[in-house]
Amino acid sequence: MKKRIRELLKEGKKFESLYFNLYVNKREDLKIGFIVNSKIGNPVKRNKAKRIIREIIRKNFKKGDFLFLLKKEAIETEKENIENFFENIKNEISAIFN
Repeated sequence: MKKRIRELLKEGKKFESLYFNLYVNKREDLKIGFIVNSKIGNPVKRNKAKRIIREIIRKNFKKGDFLFLLKKEAIETEKENIENFFENIKNEISAIFN
């Protein structure tokens, strides 16, 4: 798994937002990974943010590597704000897979 993460960080397309940095790469299967510092919130809040993001990704994409480096703002924001970010970059991500 570490090899796949290093490859994604090196070769993947990077998207930055207020909530997280997202690295995307083309793959035939769907993999979603998270890197979260334990200092940005308690485990309940961190896991809630990860569940929300996983749900959005699975709803919109069927394949690809997605790696999220979560920021403190992702823990403190509402689901709608994260969904709005994905609506804005959905076409750019889809272009990677075509």
